[in-house]
Amino acid sequence: MRQEKKIAFIHRYGLEGWTCCGGHAVPAMVDQLSPVAEVHFIGPESSEPENEKLRGKLHMHLLPWTFDRSNPKHKWTKTLRFYLALPGIGRRCRKMGIDFIYWEETLPLGTMILRKFYGPNIGVMVMDFFARIYTEGKPGLHGLRNWVERMDCKSWQKLPVVYTHVEFAKKFLVERGVQADRIHVVPNPCDHSKFHPVDDETRKTTRNKFGFSDDDLVLSHHGILHPNKGNDWILRRMAELRDDLPNLKYLLIGDGPEMAHLKKLAEQLHLSDRIVFTGWLPSEKALNQALASSDIGLVMRIGQETDHFHMTDTLNHEMACGKPILAVQLEGIAEFIDNQTNGYLFPPEQPEIFCDKLKQLAASPAKRMQFGAAALELSKRICNYETCAKKTIDPILRHVQEGTGGA
Repeated sequence: MRQEKKIAFIHRYGLEGWTCCGGHAVPAMVDQLSPVAEVHFIGPESSEPENEKLRGKLHMHLLPWTFDRSNPKHKWTKTLRFYLALPGIGRRCRKMGIDFIYWEETLPLGTMILRKFYGPNIGVMVMDFFARIYTEGKPGLHGLRNWVERMDCKSWQKLPVVYTHVEFAKKFLVERGVQADRIHVVPNPCDHSKFHPVDDETRKTTRNKFGFSDDDLVLSHHGILHPNKGNDWILRRMAELRDDLPNLKYLLIGDGPEMAHLKKLAEQLHLSDRIVFTGWLPSEKALNQALASSDIGLVMRIGQETDHFHMTDTLNHEMACGKPILAVQLEGIAEFIDNQTNGYLFPPEQPEIFCDKLKQLAASPAKRMQFGAAALELSKRICNYETCAKKTIDPILRHVQEGTGGA
């Protein structure tokens, strides 16, 4: 009788795309699982550099395409291909005798499809409610949205293990019938060997590269430039603060559909000399150096209903870099940012509070240092990837070894 359990990871971004985008705990998960289980990965190739060491510890089953996260078209075309592949993935896993599938993303109806063709032993990370995101402001589509959410919740109710990044998302799921004891809250993991404070020389060199002086107050943010990130809101506040904070600069890292609009808006507001649009940086090292060389870490969303379900990787990385945080007041983010301890929160509908908090941080280097140290301490304590990996795999191992939970 076979003793060693078989665990499969699946992801539409490919292995390296996943580990670079929220999956920092994956190598530790594989290391912790390998002594007691056979670990598989199923997904496409990734445009990121191949991680030979990690692949050597996995049984790789590659789908016949490559996912490039920097290509906006792939978010639609390659996601559709992954949807179409889900029945085959489920059947393949069942044929291989996979005991459990871990899927760290939330595609609408995806769990229902996978469960139909594989079975119930699935764990998913519920974080993006895409049906809500893409139908907000479109009441004609709310009936379809509600149906999709009902189907998803019914699928999650039948799973033995469900994960969220924040307690607020867990509460949302419990209210919709998912058993609380099956939901495990695991903060966004961070590899602190990749995201960390930098020394003075690196800070100075990095700031010089972007055109910042030692006297500039640099606000940093990174991520896809999408309307729900509210960067146009930030640019308008910067215009309002031009006289009060003449040395304020904005380091905006990333790319996306909002890039052209934001550049045009910066010109209209006469801010072109105060904002650096970097596009996507070439490596995590470059991203770390950029974030760690700024003065204040910004976390911004416009306050859509779905924005409350996240910690965000932006917050995760900025805390790890030891930055004082200026964050929009959303339920998930507020679980990590405590006013007057590691940063300030501001309501997205009250720009005057944002401006006031930013001026307070600008006026007090000591407070920025105090908040940054507290943010780094919290990040190391709750977001380190070893701890997050253990919180993720322990429920899986309990289920496959003891048959706990699930139907």
